[in-house]
Amino acid sequence: AVEKAGEGQWRTMRVVDVAPKVVAVREFSDASMEPVVRKADRELRELLLRDGLVPTEESGELVQFAQYDAIFSMGRRRGEVWIDLMDGGHPWN
Repeated sequence: AVEKAGEGQWRTMRVVDVAPKVVAVREFSDASMEPVVRKADRELRELLLRDGLVPTEESGELVQFAQYDAIFSMGRRRGEVWIDLMDGGHPWN
């Protein structure tokens, strides 16, 4: 992708470096519709609270998710929601 950035169908894509960070992830298998994604995000936030993990303040204002299968694919779908964790708000360095 890096080699093709800025060309053809990739003309609006750009590659940027992102500082390392720790995120919490929850997988879901339903279609990535807004109610499904928001429910997975809410459940992940409840698990973070239960386990004493601290999300960043900014993470409460947005929902980050990824969908790994084509939206019209048949069979099991794979999706995830991600929540950034605060430095010091988790045991991993």
